[in-house]
Amino acid sequence: MRHELIIVGAGLAGVALAHALHVDGHAPRVLEARARCGGRILGVDGFDLGPSWVWPTLQPRLAAWITAHGLRSYEQASTGALQFEDADGRMQTYASGMAQEPPSQRLLGGSAALLVPLPALQRAGLIETGVSVRALHLGVEGVDVIAQGSDGTRRLQARRVALALPPRLIAAMAFDPPLPAALHAQLAALPTWMAGQAKFVARYAQPFWRAAGFSGTAFSQRGPIGELHDASLPDGRAALTGFIAWSASMRAACADLPGAIVAQLQRLFGSAAAQPLAVHVQDWALEEFTATPADSAAAPREHPDYAPIVLPEPWRARVLLAGSEVAPDFGGYLEGALQSASAAHAWLSAR
Repeated sequence: MRHELIIVGAGLAGVALAHALHVDGHAPRVLEARARCGGRILGVDGFDLGPSWVWPTLQPRLAAWITAHGLRSYEQASTGALQFEDADGRMQTYASGMAQEPPSQRLLGGSAALLVPLPALQRAGLIETGVSVRALHLGVEGVDVIAQGSDGTRRLQARRVALALPPRLIAAMAFDPPLPAALHAQLAALPTWMAGQAKFVARYAQPFWRAAGFSGTAFSQRGPIGELHDASLPDGRAALTGFIAWSASMRAACADLPGAIVAQLQRLFGSAAAQPLAVHVQDWALEEFTATPADSAAAPREHPDYAPIVLPEPWRARVLLAGSEVAPDFGGYLEGALQSASAAHAWLSAR
């Protein structure tokens, strides 16, 4: 069986592209290497362990997506004092806190709410998980997609292929004929945004920091937490969330990272932080379908300069790069994923 289109990757970009084509009456085949969909979107009980903030006033496609699907957002809690811990563990409290402009927003249901088209795509049988694409072979009338699943190696055929993946994962695929060496090097050099990072959520019975006059926002030069925010939900469930500043190798060497996190939360907010209901840690550097060793070795501190990448002939007519990191703006962000999906939909619709 030859498919009209195979989409590789069921993160937000792949899901949005599949949804647009499905609405048009097409039946794209979506292959996802993980056992779940969502890519870097990952939550637990409504709390985000992947991307969590949106800025609808700055991100038009995301704003339109939120409106079209009836999603709701709420402002990031920031009222109260800010804590700063220096490298020696000295604490400074800033009563004025940190006002964000424009204010960051969170989505009810977490970022997973953005995957609202997913159930319809799954009911239509368009998405298959646990299938990792390893190679692309270009033919006269299409592309042979070589994939590895639970049933072994399989070969699928498609007229066109959309790769809704980070560039480094694309560089790890085998292409026949090979990509030009310069292009392969370019793909391999582009960091996957947040791939080398780790994030945590510490859940509590009450937002005790608010009663003590703290915003829940904190920054530290000592770690393991580098940046911290209030992640409490509108329904009253309380949590603190943040990013681990330690490198991937330091995280791997820590025998009890959740314990180290709780110890630092106690330094920041006192003994009330000692008994979380749960601590969830997501180390993206350990995700083989997100990060490569290069992402862990040198995680960028500043946002990389992403830009659209078009494959050269003879690949150009058959294969399109459609992941967030190749978006014209907001590369690596949720907005970038929707931009790439929109551009891919336009490209496919014109052919």
